[in-house]
Amino acid sequence: MPSNISRITILIVLAVLTCASAGAGGDGALNLSEFQRVLRTGLDGELAKIADGSQSKIHQADQREDQREIHTKRRSNMRRRTTNQDNYERQDSFPSSQSSTSQSFFEEHVWDDLLQFAWKTAYAIKRDEHRLSVTSNPEEAHPCPFLVCTRGRKHPELDGDSSVQDIMALFGKPHEDSLLLSSSHNETCLILTTTAVRAHQVTGSYRGSQSLVAVPLLDITKIHAGTIDEVSSRGWSIPYTDQSDQQIPSSDTSSTKNETDAINEWERMIVVDLVPGLGGMKEEAELLEVVNNMMADIQDMGEVGWLRSMDEADAEKYVIDESLVGVPALSDMFSLTSSLRSINDNARITFWHDSFKNGIESEHACNDMFSTLFVKPRAGYYSYDLVMNPSDGPPPQDYESSASNPACVTSLIAAISTHPYVLSVKANFPIYHGWHVAQKLDSF
Repeated sequence: MPSNISRITILIVLAVLTCASAGAGGDGALNLSEFQRVLRTGLDGELAKIADGSQSKIHQADQREDQREIHTKRRSNMRRRTTNQDNYERQDSFPSSQSSTSQSFFEEHVWDDLLQFAWKTAYAIKRDEHRLSVTSNPEEAHPCPFLVCTRGRKHPELDGDSSVQDIMALFGKPHEDSLLLSSSHNETCLILTTTAVRAHQVTGSYRGSQSLVAVPLLDITKIHAGTIDEVSSRGWSIPYTDQSDQQIPSSDTSSTKNETDAINEWERMIVVDLVPGLGGMKEEAELLEVVNNMMADIQDMGEVGWLRSMDEADAEKYVIDESLVGVPALSDMFSLTSSLRSINDNARITFWHDSFKNGIESEHACNDMFSTLFVKPRAGYYSYDLVMNPSDGPPPQDYESSASNPACVTSLIAAISTHPYVLSVKANFPIYHGWHVAQKLDSF
């Protein structure tokens, strides 16, 4: 198949992701503070880093402007309401005493864009028995996790369990296919798996005494807080070499050498929880099939992203596999690299683009990582561990470990979070090796 077909396919995929969710989000929206009150996730840290990157850019621009035109009259604080980029850059209209308000304003606008993207993806993502792709027909979209909340005072005779049952009945699902997050007199929140069409229908037709809101669980909210900082640190990579080890003879048994050995010996794992309704499989083989399908989907999306990054001359050298037709690029599926394109020169967003570019969407495609991953099912088959450097494998110095490329690990975590099968993803931390090892890792 000629390579220009892949470019046409990619354009179609982008168009579908842009247009598939007309009217999505609608009345059933949560603002940022409401969402954060229910769930604390990796989103919190990412918003702060993105805001810091934008504020740094604005501060540098203001300094340059002051040096050029020190007597120029400052612009008015009045602003017209226009594009998203105007809204993002509106922070510079606030005096320094209002920096906290400015950051909150910025984060709310980022959240609005991310939530809109989450709805678009929920309406467009499709998975059949062979692959993950996008569709222009919302009825074909695959179920994905939703945060659903009822708000307002309950009837005095209803307890929390009754509220959960009522919510699940609205969606036509059994009680066990939900994950309860909170329940009080004024609010009940849970996570369930449904389609965007069904979520929109239920919230739009609900006429109960309480209000009902449902929002897709955004990819970055599936990533546990601190996970990205951990896996991108020196201490998480394998093999780790302490600088002081370079001057210590190999026969030395000092505590520093022992700590370094301990860091290399503990298994780096990515822990993945599956969405309600998917876990609880009867046999390990069923779980392994799910994991293999997920990894195949991620590698396909990475390949599409790599092909898209080529210029036309380079693309002509490759023949495109028909199985990739309709498959989205990984960086188009991840919210922070897809929905925030209008934020220019932001260090955190650049970090994510570089992670994909140097990771799964690179020419090497992190093949060493995927070839050495080891899967450990967890009890009940509701979750699993992806082991990057199995302790029963060869010594770290004898092979290229899965955990040795931070861009591959970071892009893998981001890719896992985009998959409709996934509820949450996090990385482990070697607390069982003692305070010294933890202190060494924390210092990076």
